[in-house]
Amino acid sequence: MKGWAVAAALLALGSAVVGIGLATRSATSHEGLAATLEPAPRASAPSAVPAAPSAAATPSAVAAAPSAASVSLESLPTLPRFKKTATYNGAPVYVPEGCQGRYDVILHFHGAHPYVRDLVEKAGIHAVVAVLNAGNGAERYAQAYRATGALSSLLRQVEMAAAPWCAGQAEPGRVALTAWSAGYGGIEKLLARPEDRERVDAVLLADGLHAGFTDRWKRTFAPNALEAFRQFGALAKADHKLFAITHSSIETDGYASTTECSELLLKALSIQPEGPFTSGKSGHFSVEGSTGSDAPAHIAQFRQMDATLLSKLHMRWLD
Repeated sequence: MKGWAVAAALLALGSAVVGIGLATRSATSHEGLAATLEPAPRASAPSAVPAAPSAAATPSAVAAAPSAASVSLESLPTLPRFKKTATYNGAPVYVPEGCQGRYDVILHFHGAHPYVRDLVEKAGIHAVVAVLNAGNGAERYAQAYRATGALSSLLRQVEMAAAPWCAGQAEPGRVALTAWSAGYGGIEKLLARPEDRERVDAVLLADGLHAGFTDRWKRTFAPNALEAFRQFGALAKADHKLFAITHSSIETDGYASTTECSELLLKALSIQPEGPFTSGKSGHFSVEGSTGSDAPAHIAQFRQMDATLLSKLHMRWLD
């Protein structure tokens, strides 16, 4: 897909990783991401939720941060500490200290890996995390993970990378697929295969749910648009899986926006949309829409994943 032109707030995210800050601007596509470039080690962890909520912030992310007075020490998650390694083809893998036996796995598609590690850490999820970047555009991800056996191959690579850091008969257990922006393209291909859909326990999408049109002027979807997500959504609606989506209000030209795709998915699952920003929930399936129609709003969707999406995974995997 070709994205709409946005200001380099996308490039700014990558710049923040290497310490330049969010001041840099440059034109790129909506699905492009300079943060897929290998960043240098950061001096300090970035804040997942802006200190002062702006119009671009997801409402649920703001609501998800209770006051200090309302939080007991017992309710706070024990934050994991990670050791960094990599798969044989160079994908960063973070292994939590104390890893042993059957461990949970998060495969994240699209985004600077130190940020992903920080988000998982802040959400208090003790899981092995692999960050997979295929380049700019959903097509790159669709091509990279369209082959039969792609998920099994990824899990095997993660298992080999984690083996030196995990004690006992360690092996992957529950699997979550998470993505921001263009990364949804890889997840869609994985979920299209019944055996992979069965293997996956949870899917989390941050402002990454698009589809093409059969008629771009009438904005008409193909009959089978988002079918893989619909099938996984039906399982989540029945409480067999977890499927959570957040989206901005960014409009797109030539292909369906995250808002339009969220509306389509809610309709396909017979869930009544709620609120002004296309939200809805049934069982363990949820869509949370928010204001914000520019590049900073798109980036905010990623930086708030610990509060808006990963917190749901933490509760599901809480032992």
